[in-house]
Amino acid sequence: MVTTNKSRKVELSEGFFKKLAHGDTEGLQPVLQIMNSRLTNDGSSVRLRLNDGEHSYATILLRDNGFEKFKAYGMEKTHQSIIKLLSYSSNDAIKDGVRRMHLTINDFDLISKDSPLIGTPVPYSGNPNDYPEVKVENTVQKPLQEANSCVKSEEVNKVVKNIKKEVPEVDPSVVPILSISPYLMQWKIRGVVTEKSVMRDVTTPKGQSKVFSFSITDKEGTEIKMSAFGELATQLYELVQESESYIVKGNNKAIRSANKRFNATGHEYEVVLRNDIEITKCEPPSEMPVQRINRVSLNQIKLRVGDLIDVVAVVDNIEEPTDISTKRGMTKRRVVSLLDPSKTLVPLTIWGDYCNDFTSDMLHQPIILKNVVVTEFNGNCGLTYNFRTKIIPSDGAEAIQNLANWYANERGTMEIVNQVPNFKGINYSTNVSIHTAISLNKNNRDRLGGYFNIVARILRFKEDLVYASCIQPDCKKKVQPQDGQYYCSKCDVTSETFKYCFMVNVEIYDHSGSHWATMFGDKAANLLGKTANEVAQILEAHGESDGFNMITQKLINTIHNFNIRTRINVYNESEVFQWTIIELRPVNLAKYAEHLATVYKEADELCARLGC
Repeated sequence: MVTTNKSRKVELSEGFFKKLAHGDTEGLQPVLQIMNSRLTNDGSSVRLRLNDGEHSYATILLRDNGFEKFKAYGMEKTHQSIIKLLSYSSNDAIKDGVRRMHLTINDFDLISKDSPLIGTPVPYSGNPNDYPEVKVENTVQKPLQEANSCVKSEEVNKVVKNIKKEVPEVDPSVVPILSISPYLMQWKIRGVVTEKSVMRDVTTPKGQSKVFSFSITDKEGTEIKMSAFGELATQLYELVQESESYIVKGNNKAIRSANKRFNATGHEYEVVLRNDIEITKCEPPSEMPVQRINRVSLNQIKLRVGDLIDVVAVVDNIEEPTDISTKRGMTKRRVVSLLDPSKTLVPLTIWGDYCNDFTSDMLHQPIILKNVVVTEFNGNCGLTYNFRTKIIPSDGAEAIQNLANWYANERGTMEIVNQVPNFKGINYSTNVSIHTAISLNKNNRDRLGGYFNIVARILRFKEDLVYASCIQPDCKKKVQPQDGQYYCSKCDVTSETFKYCFMVNVEIYDHSGSHWATMFGDKAANLLGKTANEVAQILEAHGESDGFNMITQKLINTIHNFNIRTRINVYNESEVFQWTIIELRPVNLAKYAEHLATVYKEADELCARLGC
């Protein structure tokens, strides 16, 4: 029998799971609601979470004729169907000294598809001793009603509560989002969801999972990012909607430092939703707060490489899209030039269908971009438009009008400032000594440091020239072995193989001193004359020590012109200057000798004037 009339009132067999645990269901054909379903690993049955109107329970297996009906009715694509059990059995198992019941369903009738959630079910433990007050009575039925805002499961104790019109507008226990930190043990915030991502499938060591994130903004305009994973993400995704108001209550265990590569809220922290967090949807919703733009000047983006930032600038030029061949096939690329009052011109690179977001009528007009990524290549910084990026309407804001006036009045006579100097030439007058570079590092407290050229020789290498990295094409994160497989924490992916990547640590020296620097990718391959896989094969074939000497010995004391990026990292509360070689060029010894002769002559003349 199949009934799909949604207007019909359907009653659930409230209290069924408690009766089942006490063995008092003889002759009962309960009416239950499917909350979640997933195929077993061998694909021969389905695991269910069912709702009886009072409790939900998940240690349930659908098999045999019931499994065939599930597939025939296409129920894997339905939501919260209602079924009547025709044939089922249960047995008990003891785990960790606790009795739990297992329900197996062999056949059922489908009563309704895609129904709203009935009742406010709470997870049932499966242990009758947890409910000593239960009385064996006739099962109470509960009529079908509109879904409330709460879906709970065994792992999700508190998700979204019922919509409550009585939620007070002023709640003294609500704290500003700005105050959220690991030092606030308990917190409650209220705000509007101003941004919501799409649901993404990810692979974890425990199998397939899901993740999505959203940002909530309070009346002060402070924004914080929240992320949900796994079953919690599934429960919350349809319930958390943009422009709706929510109260979120949690504790400091959910707080972590914001990852600026994926978070442009400007908040120092972000929230990872846990099963002990409580979310209440408020009705009516609060007014949309003014969206805060954490503007970064274009001449400062070199300090934010890899981060998501907000930019307010003028579209100075729009190139036509071009077809580009990538590892994933052909795609389109468009470059848009942005200019702001720092007189810095920066390229914004757009890929694929996002190229259509920019049209000719945007040329020479101000634009507000939220969540663009700062990129860097060979010391030159730029911006990349991505799936998180939004073009924010300006709505005639005074700051935008001022920017338009500035551009109209000054663009014709403006002298453009280069964002980052280019080091591709062979003018050795731009070079510094290692001692000078170290001194400049110490005097310049900029944590992203800077760029400089050094002509130096190679003193020695550290071992471990290569490492095992993620198999994904665009990821170079080191993987962790797990049960014969390899797990990437960045991509949240487990794979059976990995790829080798370079991380070559080399000590370079000149007349003034020495310093360690690191090389990656093509730069390391060019120096060693081998790919990462070839280096790994040599080390495996000849042993770590002999293979290492075979690869590096011929390079000791060779001279090179290094273009180096320096930045300050903090380890164990101590600052460490990290040098990364971003370009490596041969030294023209004749020209370098001329340069040294000129330097010597100038120094000699200076000493003569000073009486040295």
